[in-house]
Amino acid sequence: MALLDFKKHIQDPSNKLSSWVMGQDCCSWEGVHCDNLTGNILALELRGPNPMSDEYDLQLRGEISPSLLQLQHLNYLDLSCNFFYGTSIPSFISQFKELRYLNLSYSGFHGTIPAGFGNLSSLHTLDLSNNDGVHVDDPAHQWLSHLTSLQHLDMTDATFGSNSSSSLFLALNKLPSINELHLSRCELEKLPLSIPHLNFSSLSVLDLSSNHINFSGISWFFNIKSLQSLDLSDNDLHNPLPNQGQPSEIGISIPESMGSLCSLQTLDLAYLSINKRLVDLEGGFSDCLKRSLTHLRLSSTELKGDIPDWIGDIKNLKVLDLSVNSLSGSVPSTLPSLSFLEELLLFDNQLTGTLPKEFGNLAQLGYLDLSLNQLSGAISEEHFTQLEKLEILSMSSNSLAFNVSANWVPPFLLNELDISSCLVGPEFPKWLQTQHKLNTLDMSHNRISSTLPDWFWNLTTHNLAYLYLSFNQIQGMIPKFLTFTHMEILDLSSNLFSGPLPNLHMKSPALFYINLSNNSFSGPIPRIMLNNTFFSDFYISISMNKLNGSVPEWLCQMKVVGIDFSKNHLSGELPDCWSDSSTLSDINLAYNYISGAIPGSISHLSNLNFLLLNHNKMSGELPYSLKNCRQLVTLDLRSNNFTGSIPAWIGEYLSYLTVLMLKLNAFVNHIPQELSQLQYLQILDLSSNNLSGPIPKSLSNLTTMKMLPETTAHSIHNAIRNGETMSLSFRGRYDEYNQRNIEYLKYIDLSNNELSGNIPEELASLYGLQSLNLSGNSLEGEIPDKFGGMQQLESLDLSRNKLSGSILVGRGPHIPATLSNLTFLDHFNVSYNNLSGRIPSGNQFNTFNDSSIYIGNHLCGFPLSDNCTKD
Repeated sequence: MALLDFKKHIQDPSNKLSSWVMGQDCCSWEGVHCDNLTGNILALELRGPNPMSDEYDLQLRGEISPSLLQLQHLNYLDLSCNFFYGTSIPSFISQFKELRYLNLSYSGFHGTIPAGFGNLSSLHTLDLSNNDGVHVDDPAHQWLSHLTSLQHLDMTDATFGSNSSSSLFLALNKLPSINELHLSRCELEKLPLSIPHLNFSSLSVLDLSSNHINFSGISWFFNIKSLQSLDLSDNDLHNPLPNQGQPSEIGISIPESMGSLCSLQTLDLAYLSINKRLVDLEGGFSDCLKRSLTHLRLSSTELKGDIPDWIGDIKNLKVLDLSVNSLSGSVPSTLPSLSFLEELLLFDNQLTGTLPKEFGNLAQLGYLDLSLNQLSGAISEEHFTQLEKLEILSMSSNSLAFNVSANWVPPFLLNELDISSCLVGPEFPKWLQTQHKLNTLDMSHNRISSTLPDWFWNLTTHNLAYLYLSFNQIQGMIPKFLTFTHMEILDLSSNLFSGPLPNLHMKSPALFYINLSNNSFSGPIPRIMLNNTFFSDFYISISMNKLNGSVPEWLCQMKVVGIDFSKNHLSGELPDCWSDSSTLSDINLAYNYISGAIPGSISHLSNLNFLLLNHNKMSGELPYSLKNCRQLVTLDLRSNNFTGSIPAWIGEYLSYLTVLMLKLNAFVNHIPQELSQLQYLQILDLSSNNLSGPIPKSLSNLTTMKMLPETTAHSIHNAIRNGETMSLSFRGRYDEYNQRNIEYLKYIDLSNNELSGNIPEELASLYGLQSLNLSGNSLEGEIPDKFGGMQQLESLDLSRNKLSGSILVGRGPHIPATLSNLTFLDHFNVSYNNLSGRIPSGNQFNTFNDSSIYIGNHLCGFPLSDNCTKD
């Protein structure tokens, strides 16, 4: 039998087909529907689990057997949301002459859509959306024009080819009954400027979002009077990826003819460049359109000016999205008159003034986002009087102050609350006790200075998945034991919590981030218990506390990507247990009192990107096995007691190194030539060791240091993790650098060693170098002339060496006057050498008024008292 043969070729992990048993009436089988009179099988409905769920392991998979062709009367076939990845759409489906419904979406099909699908003349619905590389190999789209009964077509994520967009719509125009067209993410580019004999008389839904269509001069879709939903959003000429919050370069004009779309309910033009004052768009919104429209999305369209009163005339609006524009002025009092409003998104504009209390009358409102504006004034209970359906409330990054009574009971039960950077404190709000459905709570930067009430921890342990309370002044201790069922992000950083860290039992399989840093927690680090099925990019930071004891061995058994235990009072040796920590990519144990050698088992961390052990009391030679950590990007071992030679294998094996800092240790012997093989290196600090011998000329081969900052930014590996900082000595002072600004930084510091010989002129080819510090060595000879071509140099320190020569141009060996060409130079020091002659003048040298940078030489000229009268 056809169905049993089909089952034989299918893997069925959820036992969906368990009722398919020989000898039983097939019409009673799961997913099989028959004609009540003839018994013919008419429908096969085998849709898998929702693609948005995590039930991938329950999908059908395997091979779709052509034995299904025996079902000659089949008119309905649904194999969507299953797992047929890498297989082609079965061409035999085109032989089902009576097929009216075909759904193969979300099933991973790949390859060409069979041309024979044009034979399915009875087809009403065709859904091939959201597969894995389905494409059309027919530029004229003849197959499509033959589907004369088609009403619903969804080809989302299918590719039609950049040169066939116009012919596609000419073919679609031949389909008299087409009602819905979903062509999002289809790589469409050029639409026909006009369509003769426009035939879309039944079309109610048109979705052209997320393509590369230039709508300039195209307006025929505004003449399809039957349209109920029009989505042109997120089209971009050049970038195939989502716009990520930026408006595209594609402009669109809203013609007055749009006002004739009296059936239009949904209009989405987000991420297109309208670039006008919102008040000037009223001409396209006729009275009948104002009556029909229920969803209006104009996010990221470069709108400006005030929100006009005519928006309040669109009386049936349920969704209004004007976010991410340049709208200014106050929130108009006409908005609260939109009594059907369910979603109001005004975030990321320049709105000012107070929020009208009439917002409390929007009884249907479920989602309100006013964040990232310049709103001010008090938020009172009146603002929420009738908001019983409110589920998402975001007012963050304004100057709003919550002024509600201590005993207020809100009418709503929120899922998400984001009021960060608003004034809520000093007391923790008691009304939150009623919000037991919260999934997300962001109350960071709220000026709360009280303790957390006991009831708060009961609130957080059940439904809450995202909790942000950072940057307050919350005091007191956290309960000794805390169990979180769904928590994915827990951020209590930058407060005044004290006492021991809690024992955390994290039951969520999707745990992502715990940040308890910058508090006053003390005592040893307690164990964190994780879900046994846990699989995630879990990162934990407990830095900047007062924790003591040793780094616990249980850490090695955790499925964790990153740990930041820096700036505590940890001591003892590192555990040698890292062989099973295959997921670990970031280790930051800097600024503690850890002693002993680097354990050999760290070499098993094949994914390690960041190893920060700086400012501890560690010792010994660098283990040869560390060369196996070939993904290392940052190796920071500053301020320890490491000894021996700097290993050549650093340059030979750690090819992705971007930052190498070995400052303030006891390394000896020469700088290995092999370091010049580190093509991504942008920070090299070997200062304050006992290194000797010449500076290798081959350092001029450091590829990234040859490149200008704008050519390497965003293209090199991140030197530090997002959210972390690194303290670096640059331009003669220590500054904190984050992930954003460190990518532009390039410097070499070899100061305070015992290096000898001349300064290699080859270093002048490092055109991207911003700081070069060779001070405190025994370098001889002259400053190379070619250094004047290092146009990015901001800091040059050659002090405390044995350099000689004359500054005066044209008189024997000289320190080049070309250094005055370095227009970015703002830190310069050549003190305590054996230099003579005139100090160069012009540009930056006219700003160096500190005479100490020239002391200990035989120099004259500004800013010294000797003005070179003896020349």
